[in-house]
Parts: sequence; structure tokens; C-alpha cells
Amino acid sequence: MIRYRLLLTFLFILLNPDQGYSQQKASYKQAEILWDTWGIPHIYAKNEESLFYAYGWAQAQNHGDLVLKLYGQARGKGAEYWGEKYAESDRWVLLNDIFERAGEWNVKQKPAMRKNLDAFAKGINDYAKENPGKISEEVRAVLPVSAQDVIANVQRVTHFVFLAPSSKVAAALAAQGEKNGSNAWAVGPKKSASGNTLLLTNPHLPWTDLYTYFEAQLVAPGINAYGISRMGFPVLTMAFNDVAGYSQTVNTNDGQDFFELKEKDGGYLWDGKVTPFETKEKILKIKQPDGTLSEEKMVARRSIHGPVVSEKGGRTIAMKIAGLDQYGIFEQYLEMCKARDFEAFNAAVSKLQIPMYTLMFADNQGNIFNLFNGEVPMRPKGDWKFWSGIVPGDTSATLWTKTHPYKDLPKVLNPTTGWLQNTNEPPWTATWPIVNEPADFPSYIAPPLSMSFRTIGSVKMLMNAEKITLDDFIAMKLSTKMELADHILDDLIAAAGSSENVESKEAAKVLASWDRQTETTSKGAFLFDQFVRKWVGGAGKLGTLGTESTMFATPWIPSDPVNTPKGIADKDWAVKALAETALEVKQKYGVVDVPWGDVFRFRIGDVDVPGNGGSGFMGVFRTMTLTPTNDGKFAPSHGETYVAAIEFSKPLKAKALTSYGNASQPGSKHHSDQLPLLSQKKLRPVWFTRKEAEANLEEKTVFK
Repeated sequence: MIRYRLLLTFLFILLNPDQGYSQQKASYKQAEILWDTWGIPHIYAKNEESLFYAYGWAQAQNHGDLVLKLYGQARGKGAEYWGEKYAESDRWVLLNDIFERAGEWNVKQKPAMRKNLDAFAKGINDYAKENPGKISEEVRAVLPVSAQDVIANVQRVTHFVFLAPSSKVAAALAAQGEKNGSNAWAVGPKKSASGNTLLLTNPHLPWTDLYTYFEAQLVAPGINAYGISRMGFPVLTMAFNDVAGYSQTVNTNDGQDFFELKEKDGGYLWDGKVTPFETKEKILKIKQPDGTLSEEKMVARRSIHGPVVSEKGGRTIAMKIAGLDQYGIFEQYLEMCKARDFEAFNAAVSKLQIPMYTLMFADNQGNIFNLFNGEVPMRPKGDWKFWSGIVPGDTSATLWTKTHPYKDLPKVLNPTTGWLQNTNEPPWTATWPIVNEPADFPSYIAPPLSMSFRTIGSVKMLMNAEKITLDDFIAMKLSTKMELADHILDDLIAAAGSSENVESKEAAKVLASWDRQTETTSKGAFLFDQFVRKWVGGAGKLGTLGTESTMFATPWIPSDPVNTPKGIADKDWAVKALAETALEVKQKYGVVDVPWGDVFRFRIGDVDVPGNGGSGFMGVFRTMTLTPTNDGKFAPSHGETYVAAIEFSKPLKAKALTSYGNASQPGSKHHSDQLPLLSQKKLRPVWFTRKEAEANLEEKTVFK
């Protein structure tokens, strides 16, 4: 009998070579993908391995070229595969040991997560193997990929693009800050018309490359999560289930510090003694136009702080980053997706495996929660301004070795206001009046209290709203109002109207009749937008338009947070800038009151529709960045990428939109199919149940 069973087993394997000698392959092929008519995968799996496998396959089907390009860069081999364009990125990856550390993180994963990551990579490889014509030839050199590639991509994007990008070296040397964008709201029963909580997820980032989001639903025992992940990530990074959900925004957590070293005798001074650098030679390969490879030798030096990241201008700068030993980011995100109440979510986020981002949570039990999440260094001295620049690195008096525990972080649970918000501001404005007073926290934990114009608009909408329905919630979210106009337009119109300049008078009439919105039909919006850019000294200086700017007659006052700043300090310059702007607009477009949507377009491929929304610096909550195009118009290269508005009712109600579609593979119709809805300011219904997905089915992928 035993011999008979062995013979049957041998014959089965012989006739079914793909089954192999283990049960692993069968275990991670127990899934199916229901692709809806928007190209969104609804993945149903019998176990987590199968879920991760199918999710890897789904990302390869919709974004295979992009995923493989990101994985190649995370190896530090972008230039080796695709040329000089990727050399600078590779240097940053090699300098920071990203791929090597990813291998260390992989070994440290719990067995179940290690299997999941292997399965995700296997899903990508299998898709590419079974669909060779659907993956571009130029990225096939990256195949096959492994769990180490998956981890390296997540680490590169999270820790070395968002938390510690190479650009921050120059910014710190110049004492400049940076801005990233997202909106998040949570509304509790006190403000909700139905008594159900409401949650808004709304990142706005570049519309390309590693910033791209992928929308999906993941269903397996213990999980039924719908949301988005960054490209090549094996877990959802913003998600909701039928009873709870969370969003995240880029926060002001400073988990990256720069230390200036004093070099001496081949080493650096440390507490009065010369300490040798740790050195490691690395080879950067760069593909040449003729296909050959050149080699660049890099000598990476490290101090006690971390790698030397700059040696310009006679200054030697080393960098220290928090959270590089926190390898549990995948497990934490998965637990956050699974959380069905505040207690479970709180238990997950208290592990602090995600090094940054403000987290916003809501559940169907009436809880709303805001967390200034991050690995925050426990610094021995100094305030925010001190640590935002270059810190002396020759003494242990400035060296931090620990990060703050969860209990130290600013957080708000169920405020009496009934609402929470974040627009990439410090944690002090999570709700208003303030719950977390800056004085109660270390002075280096976040920037001082202030509000951007986008924050003012966000706070104003939530403060003034009463008994918000889901439709109200969506309408508020889609607001295109230019908040800055409420603060300076009356002054500008009065000054320009009394001027003897013909252009300024004509412009004043246009602005007086403008609705202060950036709708496609708004006349005056483009004139105002272009005026503001000239007024502040050029489009490149928009980032200096803070509410604390001396350009306003009255500065921002915390006791009157939504009505200040107010007025224009130098009216003569403002009138001159308006006259020049009006003349330029008229010369270029024929009229001063050109409609916003005639000039600002949503464009992908052959789709070209009127745009709406505008600059976050000018206080537009529906944030879109105007980038010039070759035909004299503008299109967003950055801006609102994804919107999800959720009401935790029974049954769940949710609507969403991914601006640039859910696929980037060449020829996919799902790369631009949502642009018309974006132009019309409409969201799609979220098909959360299997019945809904099957009723809107485009295709099905079954793994056996």
C-alpha cells in the first residue's frame, strides 16, 4: 500500500511538474481576482499567502513596468539598467545601504510575513513569466524579483524619499523647509447628520513614478480591506473595512538630522579625540548609450551618526535617521487594515513601526482619532529650528540614541468639537480649539503653532458645518475655493479700482465678479492665481506664502485663526503686480477673464478635459499644481491623486476616485478613464461586497 501511494505521488508530480515536491505552491494559489470596470482588483483568497500572491500579480498586471523600474532602483541598479538618468538615485541607495538592510529586514520577519512577502514577489514573477508580451523589454532585466526587492522598495520610498530624501541635505544647508501634501478628516457623531462617523482619505502627490497609488480590495480570513497602497508595496497603506478605517498624511516629523563633522588626521573629532571613519567601497555601474557599462567607485564614509552625505563647500555633513531598525512595517500596516475598532487600531499603531505620517482613524462605534505618528528622536537639547538645520557633530552632547515611546506622541481621541483634520500641519491644529498645547511637548517635536491657508480653509469648513451628511462631506471635500482670496481680495480690489492704471481697473472689475472658486467655469481665478505668483516674487517662491508673511497688513493671530492674516501691506506693489499680470494674461489668452478650465486641463494620453482645483499654497482644498505645457496651458503634474469618503453606516457607504486611473501599463484604458469624473467633480461608488464586484465585472483571474 505504501509503495502504491509513493508510485501515485511520483506519477502525479511527473505529470504535474508545476506542483513541485512541496505544498507551498498550492497554498499560495488559492485565490481569484474580480477585476471591475475601473480596473480595480477585488481579491478573494483562502489564506494570506494566496492573498499576497494575487496582489503581486494584480500590481504586475496594471503597473508591471513601473513596479519593476522601482525595484531596480531600490537595488541601486537603475543606472546599470537604464542609464545616467538614474545615477544620482543609485548613489543615494548605495550610500544608505538600502538593499543590504532589506536583506537583514527579510531575515527578521516573522515566518508568516516572510512567506507572505515571498508570495507577493512570486505573484509578480509569475505574471511576467506567463505574460511575456505585457512587460516591457527594458525592465525585464530586473526579473526575477524577491522579497528583498519588495522590502528595499518600501524602505527606499518610506525612509529615504519621504522621511529622509537626498534633497533635504541642500535644504538643511540653506535652512529651507519642504512641503508635501495630503488632506484627512474624521467626523464624529456630534457633527454627523446620521450619527455615523465619516472618514476622508485624500493624498495629493506627483502623478507619476514612486508616488503612484494602486486601488484594491483584499479579502481573506480575518481581513476585508479596501484602499490604496504605494506602488510595489505588498500591503495597503490607507484602507477601510466595513466598520473602521484610517488615512495618513505626510506630517512634520523630523526623523532625519544632519551633523557637521570636523575632519582631522583622516578621521573626525569626537569629544576632543580623533575617531576614524568607517569606510566601504561601492561600485556604481552606469549603462552608456552604446550599451556598455562604465564603473564609478564610491567610497562611503560613516561616522558615529551615519553616512557622510555631503562634502560640499568644505563642510562634511553626516546624517542620522530614526527607525532603520524597525522592520515590522508590513505587519503593522496589515494589523491596521484588520482593525475593527479603536482598541485594535491603537494596539497596532502603538508598535511605531512606521517612521512618519499623521494617522486619522474612525470606526462605527463613534470613535475618531488623530495621531502624530513617527519615530521621534529623544534629543538632548535644542528646539525645532535648531534641529531643522545643521547640528554640531563633534560632541556627544548632540547625539541622540533613542526615540520617544508611543505615550509621548501628540494624539486626540473623540474631541468635544466632533471633528479632526490634518493638512500636513503640525499636530496642534488637529481640531480647534487646541487640544494638544505645544508647551506640553518637547520644543523640537514639531514646528511652532501656525496655519497654512489650506489648513484655515479646512478648519473653517469643519467648524461651520452642522450635521454633515455623506453628500455634504463629499461636497466640502471637493471645494475649489481659493481661501487666500478671502484674506486679501477686498484690499486688492479697492486699491486697484482707485488706481489710474487701465489694466488694474479692468482687473479689479473681473476680480470683483469672480466667485473665488477654481471651478472649470470660474472667470478671474486664473488672473488671481497668476497675480499671486507675481506678487510673492515669482512662481518658484509660492512656498514662502505662509500666513506669517510680512506681505499681509495683519498677521495670523491664534485668537482669530480663520480670519487672519488680513489685508495687503504694500498696496502699491500689489496694484503694480496686478496690472502687469492683467496685461500678460490678455496678451496671451485674448481676454483678462479667461475661464479657469480653458487654461487648466486634466490630460493623460488622448484625454483632455477642463480642470478644476488649484494651489494648496493659496488655500485650495482640492489641491492641484499648475504645470506649464507646450501649448501655453497648464496640467497637473502633482495634486489630488485619490479621494475616498466613507460613512461607517450599516451597510457601509463609500465613494472614491483615483485621478489618474488604476493602471499605467502601455495601452491600458484604465490609465485615463477616471479623468472625466475628476473634471466633473464626481466620485465613483465603491463596490465593497462581492455581489457588487460581480455585478460590475470586467474580467476574472482564477489561481488554482
